[in-house]
Order: sequence, then C-alpha cells, then structure tokens
Amino acid sequence: MQLKGMEVLRKGQKILECHDVPSSRLEAELLMAYMLKCQRHDLYLMRDWKIDGAQAQRFFDLIYRRCEGCPIQYIINKQEFMGLEFYVDQRVLIPRADTEILVEHVIKWASQEEGSVRILDVGTGSGAIAVSLAFFLPRARITAVDISAGALAVARLNACRHGVENRIVFLEGDLFSPLYGHSGAQLFDVIVSNPPYIPTQEIEGLERHIRDYEPRIALDGGHDGLKFYSRLAREGLDWLKVGGLLAVEVGYGQARKVKSILESTGCYVNIAIQEDLAGIERVVSAIRR
Repeated sequence: MQLKGMEVLRKGQKILECHDVPSSRLEAELLMAYMLKCQRHDLYLMRDWKIDGAQAQRFFDLIYRRCEGCPIQYIINKQEFMGLEFYVDQRVLIPRADTEILVEHVIKWASQEEGSVRILDVGTGSGAIAVSLAFFLPRARITAVDISAGALAVARLNACRHGVENRIVFLEGDLFSPLYGHSGAQLFDVIVSNPPYIPTQEIEGLERHIRDYEPRIALDGGHDGLKFYSRLAREGLDWLKVGGLLAVEVGYGQARKVKSILESTGCYVNIAIQEDLAGIERVVSAIRR
C-alpha cells in the first residue's frame, strides 16, 4: 500500500508536537530524510512522493524513539561541528557549538606558529576537536587520547570520513597515561581538552536526553566538577613544551576556579578566560612558563 509521504510526515510532526519535542517540523523532516536516505530538501523537490507501509512504520518507530527522549543526533547518527558532519552514537558525547570556541582559539594560536604543530587532545570522544584541528590546520600532527575504546572507534571513523586519519594518532587510556612508554610520544605545542565537568551530584538533575543517553563517563567531573582540571594542569606539565598552550573548556561558573588551579601550580602565565556567544565564560587558556 502506497501512502502520501507528506501526509505521513505531517502526522509524525504532530506526534512530536504532542510530546513537546522542540522544532518538531525540522526533526520530523530529518527523521524522514534519514529513513529515506535522502537530503531534507529532497522531500520538497519530489512531487507527490509516496512511501509504503513498511517505510511508514520505520518512520514512526524513529518518531517514537525521539518522543522517548533519545537525542535526534543518536537516531540519525550525525551532528554538525565546525561546519563538518560527524558520526555520533551513544558511545560518545554529542559535540556542542560551545566547544567550537575552544577549537577556534587553538586554531588561531597554532596558525601563528612556524612549522608543524604537535597537538594533544585529551578525552577526544567523537574526535570532534582532534579532527577539526587536523582539518583546519594542515601542518598539525595530533595525538588523541580517550579512556573509552568505543569512543576511539567513533573518532577513528570521523578522522577517516574527513581524510585526516594519517595525521592523528589514537591512544586508549586515562588522560596522559598512554603517552608514557609510547614510542612516538614527544612534548606538545598544544594540549587541548573538553573534559567531564558536571559535578557528580548534579547529573541526576540533568535533562533526560542528557542524563539517560549520553555516556556518564563523559559527563561526571567528580564531586565539584573540577577533578580533571587539576590533573590536566599538573600532569600536563610533563607533556607541554615551554611556551606551549593549554586550553580547556569549562562549565558554567567554573572558569575562575580553573584559573586558580592553573595559578596554584606556578607553572603557567598569560592565563585568560574567553566567553562563548552567550556571554558565558567557556574557555580557559594559559601558556607553559
């Protein structure tokens, strides 16, 4: 049985609206395009397009999965970041636009350096930071570390998707631990990280689509949310060149505390805080003394 595609699409939109899913029209279009393996605009270029009953059922299955709270990025397996399309699934945190501020800061700093630039991305997740830096900095050589084998598999896929896999080395382990004893390990010009920074006790209060779907290991920053910043500041001293850049993303209200952590080491200068587009202090950076 053939069904009118636009009617099915509108019904899906209505279901999303009834479940208070924001941007219901857009999301219904994205889910339909994903199911049909076409671009969203193709839905409006085809005249009187039709789908069969099995296709309609698959579409509504996607709709109801979204209504249950699953982020649409995990359903359609993609998220745009820095103008690039990344594959994502529940093994990795969904890249956010806020993190683009961090990447742009590193690109600006590294572009002023002469010759090749060695960058370490700690906690690479989907590879959004590492792949974007490799894509926009052709002279960069990047090492990307993550404790999750599943996340590294996603990051490798994204590196291959954007043709930068030959300039990124992926290592599995906790923060800097896989660098020790690694034959290719050297000091880095840049250490960049978007670490977990949600205080443990606040995770249960997060919105359902974050709390129930995104990997807890990528969210939990310890009792005060600052656990990883202390480690990055101190352990990173073994791996950051003198004059090198340390740049991290921080959560709401954490920037001044992270700055204090860096100051307490006595090993960093030019400690700066950068705001995101919403005026929230989002990036803390410093130069190795």
